[in-house]
Amino acid sequence: MEGRTREDLYFINQNKIKKILEEAGIVISAGEISNILTQEKKEELTKEHEEILKAGLDSSNYFHTDDTGIKHNGENHHIHVICNELFSAFFITPKKDSNTIRGILGLKKGEKTDKIMITDDARQFLDIAVYHALCWIHEIRLYKKLNPIIDYHRIQLRDFLARVWAFYGRLNDFHENPDEEEKERLENEFDELFSTNTGYEELDKRIALTKEKKEELLLVLRFPEIPLHNNPAELALRELVVKRKISNGTRSGDGKAAWENMMSVLDTCRKLGVSFFDYIRDIFSGKYAMAKLAHLISRNASLKSTFH
Repeated sequence: MEGRTREDLYFINQNKIKKILEEAGIVISAGEISNILTQEKKEELTKEHEEILKAGLDSSNYFHTDDTGIKHNGENHHIHVICNELFSAFFITPKKDSNTIRGILGLKKGEKTDKIMITDDARQFLDIAVYHALCWIHEIRLYKKLNPIIDYHRIQLRDFLARVWAFYGRLNDFHENPDEEEKERLENEFDELFSTNTGYEELDKRIALTKEKKEELLLVLRFPEIPLHNNPAELALRELVVKRKISNGTRSGDGKAAWENMMSVLDTCRKLGVSFFDYIRDIFSGKYAMAKLAHLISRNASLKSTFH
């Protein structure tokens, strides 16, 4: 195990875990390893998963969400993450439509959450939240996908992006230090910036589409505490992409639950500065001596609120 962190072991497939244990003098079958990972303490870890989501949503007025593809039992599925800076909760589902996301959030069909939802503007996120903020980083990436052939158009795109990044910087300053006068200036500057007509048709179309998202992109002016981007959700899913490459998805209901539960505990531990290895050992040993993640989420949220 030299050169490998304890947390890294979770991302290794069963055969590799078996080999590592055998090298350490532990004789165990791959089937027993599978049973330990997917069945032992399943009930306790499922409860951890549920409590992490509840505490995470209760602790803040906003959350991030995103999804990516995954295989389950050889069929296409989707893995969703609901998170903020204090927690992550993962869910594997056959679909990724709005009703699926409502189900994850505990909403009824057609119901909207009163929490602010931050996303990358995918269609499945429409009409789920009363307040829906969009990721500025994702919006700016759409401009970078333009591929101007003419040098003059390249210069226009470069110069316009420089203006957008400067505006983003001022929005971020407002996020850090809200000011009513600056709020009005930023609203006016948004209208001016995204009314620009360059004569470069593809760029002008993109500018007009951004202007249509004014309410969602400027929600930070109404709620300065929310981030301007959806990076926490994207970063959380990157670890799943790594595990997906190693294991190629899940094959059973127990395996799917193990992924959801373990990944939720792992990423939440990371965000709270808790050792994943120690926390899982505490559960599997039956000692339950460590503070519950749900409690730590609530406590850290309270501390953050106090200092702000």
